[in-house]
Amino acid sequence: MRPIVKHIAAIALGLPLWGSAGTAAVEPRMAVAVPSASDLDALLWPAGAAARRVDQYGVALTAADLRDRIVAVSFVAPDCAIVCVARTLDLERVAQSLPDGLRERAVFLAIGFGGSSEALRAFAHGTVGARPRLRVLSGDPAWSTALARMLRYPATALPEPPPQILLFDRRGAVASNYGGDPVDRPRLAGDIALLDTFAQGLDAPR
Repeated sequence: MRPIVKHIAAIALGLPLWGSAGTAAVEPRMAVAVPSASDLDALLWPAGAAARRVDQYGVALTAADLRDRIVAVSFVAPDCAIVCVARTLDLERVAQSLPDGLRERAVFLAIGFGGSSEALRAFAHGTVGARPRLRVLSGDPAWSTALARMLRYPATALPEPPPQILLFDRRGAVASNYGGDPVDRPRLAGDIALLDTFAQGLDAPR
């Protein structure tokens, strides 16, 4: 079977994810350099779990919402370019295409870079409709700054968000990093289904 695993702590270690293309062979798991429960926590709550993340419906995202879930994360901005819009649509199409059981075990997030929560809500509704699977999260400027630093995303590229999708296993570890457009939707859906079989995450023996 083609390896999909990219065991990296690139978020915490500051590796340049934004320039990466696709996944690689298995690599040793590296220690996360921040006091977070997982790589996903480090991305969503870099300053600690007290930070509040709210989606386009005004509903707060909590760690419990992500427990034992496969999580796909992309990045958006209220005025992002057409490739960003297409990437967001592709992610929503993957979310909608999953089989019923798997659909409930997968979470799709788009983290907003810049803009008000109202602007991000308008972007979400105008792009993926009023009842999408994709949750678009807004945050304060400090979060955007922290994310850009983690991803080593150049300030000159802002406000266009990082052009990638990160995939996390059921224990919140980085599993794959998809760079480039268009999104390979069949591959992403297949990787999500495969990751779902690793109930204890990729580090645990099956």
